[in-house]
Amino acid sequence: MRHTRGDIEGLAALVNTVARSAVSPDEPLTAPVDLRLTLHRGDALIAVLEIAGDQVRWTPQPGGTATVGTPPAQALAALRSLLTR
Repeated sequence: MRHTRGDIEGLAALVNTVARSAVSPDEPLTAPVDLRLTLHRGDALIAVLEIAGDQVRWTPQPGGTATVGTPPAQALAALRSLLTR
């Protein structure tokens, strides 16, 4: 599914909150990825946020270093809810 930045109220704030928790480089995820959010500016891919259980992996593009973290449960649940509507 594809959305523009303003389509879903609160999406940018939740993505920022969740992505900021990803601070550990090269840490493995403990669960399979069940949601993937790709962020684009125009046609250019700028970042990928993957959600796997209670963890997230943030990968800036192009060629950025992936970092993993565990965001606040409430923020992650709210983001999941917005993305799976």
